[in-house]
Parts: sequence; structure tokens; C-alpha cells
Amino acid sequence: MSGFERSARTSLITRWTSPGRRAAAAFVVPAAFAGLLLAGSPASAAATPRTSGICNAVVSQLADRGTVQENLLKAAARQNAELIAALTAERTALQEHGMELQARIDQISMQLADLEAEGIELDASLKTRHLTLDLVMAQQASVADQISALEMALAALQEQRREVEAQLDALDPQVTPGEAALLTQLNELNDEISAIEAQLATLRGQLTSLDVQVTAAQEAVRDLEAQIKANNDAIASLTETMQELQGELRGVEDQIRAIDGRIALGGCTV
Repeated sequence: MSGFERSARTSLITRWTSPGRRAAAAFVVPAAFAGLLLAGSPASAAATPRTSGICNAVVSQLADRGTVQENLLKAAARQNAELIAALTAERTALQEHGMELQARIDQISMQLADLEAEGIELDASLKTRHLTLDLVMAQQASVADQISALEMALAALQEQRREVEAQLDALDPQVTPGEAALLTQLNELNDEISAIEAQLATLRGQLTSLDVQVTAAQEAVRDLEAQIKANNDAIASLTETMQELQGELRGVEDQIRAIDGRIALGGCTV
């Protein structure tokens, strides 16, 4: 239970059953309390009649002595019984409104706690997604480097094969020893080229898969970043609303204190 709710409920328990008892319940008011009494709600100010002679006496005694005699407060309370009843009703309405405001503030506080917890989870998920993206991109770069190196090796072997084929074409068909050696070399080159082409096919398949993984990881990062932005915007909006409600609640509490002060002075205004 908030401090406001406790004070509100305590005030609601105290009932003013008659002008005499209401006046008897008022304590001697110190001068330091006078400044607080200047702040009243527009409704109560509009309902205040012209200050009577007894209220002039209350104000004068409070200014001169810093306190007001109890019998004078009782007399003021009897004279201002209707006004005190109106002030009491206004205070009750303000207390109810204050409790409603406090309930809304408490609800927003819970919503903010949930959003902040969600924000922590989103931040952790985003960090994991970035790590995953970095890992996949590193694998992607490594496979791309391997493909580049194999493509260079393949180009060199293909060049050697062309040279061997050119030598074979230039040989005299009647000279067989040289042709046999070149044919052997050509077969070896073909085998190496075939092996590299097979590796390249495998690596290119891996690279295609990694490209898909990188795209998916990037989309996941963007999605989480959008969720985090929405979460932060919601927190900012709710925080602003709660601050406005807290300001309104403080205003209500000030009005209640001002009304309590007027009741304590028998309905008179300082």
C-alpha cells in the first residue's frame, strides 16, 4: 500500500458527525502551517464566502500568536459547518481520485518492469545473433578464399595442359618415346584438374549455403534491433505518462493538505 493510500484511508475513517465534534477534533494550528493553507483547489476557493468576523479573529490571532485558541476554532467551525461539510466532501473526492491515480501509476510501474526485463532479454539475443553472424561471415570469407586459391591453381594446371597438348601436336608421329611421356603428363594434369574442379564444386556449394545463412542472420539482427527500438519507445512513452500522473498526484495531495488545513482552522482561510 502506498503512502498516499494509507493517508487517504486514514482520512476517510475520520468522520465529522457534527459541527461541535469537528471543531473539537481540530488541533491548535502553528504559524508554520499557514503557508500551506494558501494553496486550495479552485472548487473550494469558489465556494468560500466572504471572511466573517470570527474568521478575521482566527487569522489575526494566528498571525499575532502563531496559534489559535480552541474555543475560537470551535466557534468558527460551528459558523462554517456547511463549508466544512463541503470541504470534507471535496477532500473525499480528491482522495478517491488520488487512489485512482496511484493505481494507474502502480500498473504502469509493473508494465515498465516487464518491458525492462524484455529489453534485457532482447539485448542478450541481439548479442548472440551478432556472434552468430560474425561466425558465419568468417566461414563465408574462409570458403571464398579457398575457392579463389583453387581457381588460381586450376588456371595454372589448365595452362600446363594446353602447353602439353601443343607439344603433342608438334611431335613427329614416328617418334613415339616423346609422345608417350607427354601423354602421361597430360593424363596427370587432367586428373589434378578434375580433383580441383570437384573441390571447387564442393566449396561453391558451401559458399551458397553460407550466403543463405548470412542473409538469415542479418535479417534476424535487423528484426531484433527493431524490437529493441519498439521496446525502448514503449518504455519512454510509459515513463512520460507515469511522470505526468505522479505530478497530478502531487497536486491532489497538495489540495488535500490545503483542505485539511482549512478544516483545522474551522473553515477559515489564511
